[in-house]
Amino acid sequence: MKRLESYPRNALFAGVLDSIAESLGRPSEGGQSWFARTGSRLWRRQLRGVDAYIARADSMFEALDRWLWKQRARETEAWLAQSKDIFELEARIRELERRPPSRIF
Repeated sequence: MKRLESYPRNALFAGVLDSIAESLGRPSEGGQSWFARTGSRLWRRQLRGVDAYIARADSMFEALDRWLWKQRARETEAWLAQSKDIFELEARIRELERRPPSRIF
């Protein structure tokens, strides 16, 4: 760039190249270049979007997990309510306590 600035007829061309170089990555006196500031701004926006997406996905999975748990609890209560007497109810409760927890997939 210094070489182009020494010739007066190339001053305009040197100014254009200098501004392009500054915008694409050569830091100016104030710190980061415009290109770097814009890139970091876009990156921060992208990260905020990813964080929001993860939070939304987590809340969806929590809602699904809560719904499945409620369904399982309703089925268990209905199964216990079908017992004929207290002895059968106690046997079913013991069976629930001894059985390994089932997974819903």
